[in-house]
Amino acid sequence: MGAGTAGMSAGGGAAAGQGSGGTGAAGGTGGAPSSDTFQVKGRYLYDRCGEKVLLRGVNEMVVWTPNKSGMPALGEIAKTGANVVRIVWASEGSAAELDTAIGNAVAAQLIPMVEHHGATGKLEDVPTVVSYWTQADVVQVLLKHQKYLLLNIANEAGDDKVTADAFESTYKSAVSAIRGQGIRVPLIIDAPSWGQDIDRLQASGPALLSADPLHNLMFSVHMWWNDPEGARVKEELKQSADMGLPLLVGEFAQHAVYLCDQSPFAYSVLLDEAQALEVGWLVWSWGAVQNSDCKGMGPFDMTSDGSFGNWTGKWASDVAVDHPHGLKNSSVRPKSMLSGNCQ
Repeated sequence: MGAGTAGMSAGGGAAAGQGSGGTGAAGGTGGAPSSDTFQVKGRYLYDRCGEKVLLRGVNEMVVWTPNKSGMPALGEIAKTGANVVRIVWASEGSAAELDTAIGNAVAAQLIPMVEHHGATGKLEDVPTVVSYWTQADVVQVLLKHQKYLLLNIANEAGDDKVTADAFESTYKSAVSAIRGQGIRVPLIIDAPSWGQDIDRLQASGPALLSADPLHNLMFSVHMWWNDPEGARVKEELKQSADMGLPLLVGEFAQHAVYLCDQSPFAYSVLLDEAQALEVGWLVWSWGAVQNSDCKGMGPFDMTSDGSFGNWTGKWASDVAVDHPHGLKNSSVRPKSMLSGNCQ
């Protein structure tokens, strides 16, 4: 998504224990770590202990919280049982502040997925975002947290006119530059057209995976789609799964951005299909920093003030706690996040 009241335009207590149900874990090794980072194998994500991880989480605009620490929102998000939080970030956040935000997520037993919002809608600005990720002090932070970290390179970079050549060359360069700093974590690439063009991810994903020397990439679609019956969700998730694309749904809510509540989105179909096909997702967004998009026409804030339980509507309580495939009932935290080791 673009942003909320912090100047974006849309594109999107104690930590709770492990959620019940779901197919998120496929048994850890029970011994020494099999890697020192998360790893993508086929279309699935595994932690450093070899445990399959089905991402279930929430976006929050951490960089626009008062002290950029993400607290107390991260603790509130953790009460849902989510296993990942997408930390919205930007160049105005210092390396030290990023370090604190990531550390707070880990302390809440949430996998930190950091992303940079500075290229939203503009593929040509990805190099500037990469310059932030590769500056020396930021690299030190990323390496410090590498065993827990997912890095979403750039939020929704590119409009609806992005060509295949431009998309692929831009991200091949970005991946090469980040890998050149010794960063081995999974790198997540958003679709162009403000995150919504899943066809580009399907077409370009294999070439980008081949170009990464570690083959450790995932691809994120933001489902700001007018899809009231969920027909497109079903079709595109099945296509992606059938081709073995390591896909996640990085943003969605109860309706699209364009025309807001006049463009409903079948979020419950997404929850069901993503569970059946083992596709990760993160809902937009928690609400400690409130969205300006669609304000008054079905806001994208899950909570009214960032506090667990203060839901803004049925869609928010469904995704968080009520739906059988929502956060509470389908999220599984890997042992490596619960205990810090593989036991």
